[in-house]
Amino acid sequence: MAVSIENATIRERALLHLRRFPNMTPNEIFNIPFDLTQDGIASVLGISRAHASLELKKLKETGKVDDWQAHIKGSGSRRKAYYLLQDGAAEAEILWKKLESSGISVEALLDMKRCDPGVMWESLSVKDKETFGLACVFRVPVPRKTLPETNTGVIPADFFGMTCISESVRDKYLSLADPENAKVWHSRAADWWMDNDEDDQERLHHLVKAGRNTEACKLILRRSEEFLENPNEDLLMTMKEMTVIPKYAESFYKIKAKVALDCGDLEGALACADMLADFLTNDATMIRAEAYMLSGDAEKGFELISLLFSEEPSSRTTVIAAKCLFKMKRYDEASELLDSSCEVLSNNNDATNIDDILLLRAGIAYDRGKIDEALSYLSKARRASRKDRAKERIDALSNNIKSGKNVNFG
Repeated sequence: MAVSIENATIRERALLHLRRFPNMTPNEIFNIPFDLTQDGIASVLGISRAHASLELKKLKETGKVDDWQAHIKGSGSRRKAYYLLQDGAAEAEILWKKLESSGISVEALLDMKRCDPGVMWESLSVKDKETFGLACVFRVPVPRKTLPETNTGVIPADFFGMTCISESVRDKYLSLADPENAKVWHSRAADWWMDNDEDDQERLHHLVKAGRNTEACKLILRRSEEFLENPNEDLLMTMKEMTVIPKYAESFYKIKAKVALDCGDLEGALACADMLADFLTNDATMIRAEAYMLSGDAEKGFELISLLFSEEPSSRTTVIAAKCLFKMKRYDEASELLDSSCEVLSNNNDATNIDDILLLRAGIAYDRGKIDEALSYLSKARRASRKDRAKERIDALSNNIKSGKNVNFG
């Protein structure tokens, strides 16, 4: 099927969008356009931030894009910005030429932002303000029929009947609105997501903004597997804004710590560990060990986890301890640790992290130059994994190894 405005995939539009910034690479550090951040890409493509995070991770794992820390225009802090790698640029070029030869405007295809309503706030009636306020809390396109009718054309809609207020207009209006009214709008949006879609991250965002913290905590715990399948900065930011209900605190901080670790927020993960220390479990130690390892201090991480591992060998303590040794390039010790743990884990029927253990074995074999052995372990890891994201990463590692590319198991 030829690429067109109607059937272009999110993946294709992301590649085409990044192609518009050929000079924006890690060589540039200052004044990087907002459109190259995760939030900017989500806004341009008209998708949720969670969806953008998922697509960008897939493109990164398949060697199409990469990211770097840069100063974004209009922002005082550094954020991740994305750019095309050689393979991604080549694919985007082919797509661009196909569209142009078919008479399709690439700019029209990519312009998923909605125009400003062009109406001064003071001119809106009370009814229009309520409708527009509700429209403003939605961060991604929703059907126009979701919103109450108005007597004016204050709510824009596209050809497909979808509406999404541009971020600049949305933020400006909500900053002027009564905070209690905004909570009501967020509450209605949360209920809409529950009834009409399975985007739990958007529903969670609205529950938190509406102050419905008990429901937000229950949602995180109930759908923890789905949230942990796609950890991202927007999810972490939402969790940071939450007021945690005491009865759910222990489970909440475990999940938040995992999200923080995946997003590289090591200070946030350590803060969660401090909160978990009050519950007198081993989770705080495991989180601290993993945070130190990811920060580059694998020796300190191993020092923490080794004592716990000797007292309570589990699949998780095994993985963390072996990862620390792997980071320190102590491959023999990592292999011995994994070998000695297999029988214990088998006797305890503990196979929760078997795919991670097999991935570690693949990494050790690869770093030792044993390519066939590494591919064999990757094949076993794929069969053992139950998560689509993990399978995609394993497939990317296998394909890159087979094509002779250097890979990093760290």
